Amino acid sequence: MAIDFPGLSPTQSAGNRGKVSDQQSSAPSGAASQPAAATERGVDQRADTVRISDTAQALQRSVDSSDNGGVDNDRVARIRAAIEDGSYQINNERIADSMLQLDSLLSE
Repeated sequence: MAIDFPGLSPTQSAGNRGKVSDQQSSAPSGAASQPAAATERGVDQRADTVRISDTAQALQRSVDSSDNGGVDNDRVARIRAAIEDGSYQINNERIADSMLQLDSLLSE
């Protein structure tokens, strides 16, 4: 069964997926060999860039500025004791709301 993806060349379609070396060998002679030759000479014609979101930068600053890593040792001890004696109760709705808030912050 063949699947047709409009806008893709035959070497990019699902039916023709193979090893990268197979796809490169079927490309036109000048297209695949030029970047490899430029890289071998130590000249990379592509410029890679990375942009860290404002939210990620704010999170990193908050971690860097905290003196103990943001851990409330007294609260950890209280929760640990409650878990051990069986009195710790989980609020599923609160956890779900917090997860949704974090997701909305990270997806900006």
